[in-house]
Amino acid sequence: MMQKKLNIYYDTEADILEVTIGEPSSCIFDEVDDDLFEARDEKSGELKGYKVFNFIKRGGFEGVKKIKIRLPASVNIKPNSEL
Repeated sequence: MMQKKLNIYYDTEADILEVTIGEPSSCIFDEVDDDLFEARDEKSGELKGYKVFNFIKRGGFEGVKKIKIRLPASVNIKPNSEL
């Protein structure tokens, strides 16, 4: 399996956490949970990343038990209330 670069970026002004996988491409975003969007390549359907809106308002890293990303990727984000 070819290795892909995983990029994590936080926009402080917009309060958005963005995780991208591999090279940028034109994507379609689907909301998979409140303020959590999954990006898939328009042509291949390949998973390209996630965007979490209102990240700090939702508790940021303090508000999640763990963020786990496996490639070819799945994300598991749990609030502290589920500890």
